[in-house]
Amino acid sequence: MRLSPGPGDAGAHGVVERPGPYCTVQDLGRTRGRRAGLAPGGAMDQRAYLWANRLLGNEPAAAALEVTLGGLVLRFGVESVVALTGADCAASLDGVETGGWRTIRTRPGQILRLGYSATGMRAYLAFPGGLEVDRAFGSASAVARDGLPGLLGRPLRAGEALRWVAPAQACPVRRVPAALVPSPGAALTLPLVVAYEWPEFSSADRDRAFAAEWTVDPASDRTAVRLAGPALPSGPRVLDSAPLVDGTVQVTGDGRPLVFMRDRPTIGGYAKLGAVDPVALDALAQARPGTIVRFARAKPEALRSALVRRESFFDMAEG
Repeated sequence: MRLSPGPGDAGAHGVVERPGPYCTVQDLGRTRGRRAGLAPGGAMDQRAYLWANRLLGNEPAAAALEVTLGGLVLRFGVESVVALTGADCAASLDGVETGGWRTIRTRPGQILRLGYSATGMRAYLAFPGGLEVDRAFGSASAVARDGLPGLLGRPLRAGEALRWVAPAQACPVRRVPAALVPSPGAALTLPLVVAYEWPEFSSADRDRAFAAEWTVDPASDRTAVRLAGPALPSGPRVLDSAPLVDGTVQVTGDGRPLVFMRDRPTIGGYAKLGAVDPVALDALAQARPGTIVRFARAKPEALRSALVRRESFFDMAEG
C-alpha cells in the first residue's frame, strides 16, 4: 500500500517546493536487511535526529527528513508543529528567522526555508508522529544505491507531497537546552577501539594512526568519510572479507583511512584499524571538508557505557 502521496496530492500536509542538494527520509536505520545485502541507512547525526523526535514527543524511530547542506523549501498545507535540529541553516518561516533545536508552529500556506548551512552538514526536520512513508525491512531510511522503490531509494524532488501521522497533535514550544546543543569545531577527536586486524599494520603505522592529523576529504558521503593525510602503507593489502559496522575504519589502496557511515556496505576486505565510538559518529557526520580529525585509543567498556546512557535518555530500549 502506498502511504506517501505523490506530487500534487491535494491532501498533502506539506509540499516540497525545493529539496536542496540532498534531502532524504531517514529513521534509526534498517537492521533486518543485511542478509539481502542492504545497507542499514539511518540518520547520519543520530543525536540531532533523536532530539528532533524527542521535542515532539515522537517515538525515537519516527521517520523524519535529513537535509544535507540546507536549501529545503517546504510549504505547509495544515496547521501543525515541526521540530528542527542539526546544522545551522538560518531557517525562516515566512521570512521570519526561527532558529534551530526547537519546535516551530506552522499554519496553512506558510513556507519554511532552510538556507545553506554555515556550520555543520545536516539538519533534521521532524513531524508529529513521524512521516507517513513506505518501509522495507522495518525501516523508512533511504539508501540510494540499494535500488528500493520510491523514497526508500532516492532523495526528495521538487513537488513531492508529504503527510505525517498526527498533524493536529498539540505540542508546546520546546527548545533543547543550550548546554546540550553541540558546536562544530575546527578539529575532531574520534575514540577508536582497535580491531583484530590491528597486527596487520606495521609498528610505525600503528604509532602513526594515533599521532597523525587527517582532514575530512570533500569526496566523503553517507557511505564513508574519507580522510586525507599521511598514508599507512602497511595496511592496504586485501584480506578475507569480514562484516562491517558503523564506524569501521578501513585502510584502502591509497593507504588512507576511511570511516564507514550509515550507508556502508555489509562487508569489506581491506585491513581495518578498528571502529570509532558510535556516539562520536554524530560529530563526524557534521564535519565539513577540511575539518581536522585525530584518533584516540579507547576501551570498549567506556564506549558501551556512553551508548547505554544515550539509549536510556532517548527511551530507545527495546520492548
